[in-house]
Amino acid sequence: MSMAVQVLLTHHHREAMANAVERGFWMPLPLQPQQLRSVGYLTALSRGQGQIQQLVEVVGFEPWREANGVVLWLPFLGQRLDLPRPLRLGDRHRLQGWLPQRPQDYQLVPLDALLAAERLSDGVVEIRCQSCVGSRRC
Repeated sequence: MSMAVQVLLTHHHREAMANAVERGFWMPLPLQPQQLRSVGYLTALSRGQGQIQQLVEVVGFEPWREANGVVLWLPFLGQRLDLPRPLRLGDRHRLQGWLPQRPQDYQLVPLDALLAAERLSDGVVEIRCQSCVGSRRC
């Protein structure tokens, strides 16, 4: 059984994706090992951002051990890809408590659902239960 390709949705400042692509990796994240195989892309939202315009290809992960012994996962990045059309976030009320607010927060969103949605908030109810695995807020 094949897994659906997931988009790793996280939070960071406006220039973070461009900087990360330039250096070839993102920052370590508290992903679960079983989640790694399905992650194909990453995108980051920043405060005040109203839409998603680009994804970055995730080409692999390496373990990253923190000083306290906790193992995080460092995503290695490929090329940036523009979405066929920007995806508006939509209803902020529906997204409240679900959208990542800090750089270590994340959600996993099925790529197919992200590409099919008119607004991210339209699909949140359907994907909320699937994507919360590993998130600290769900």
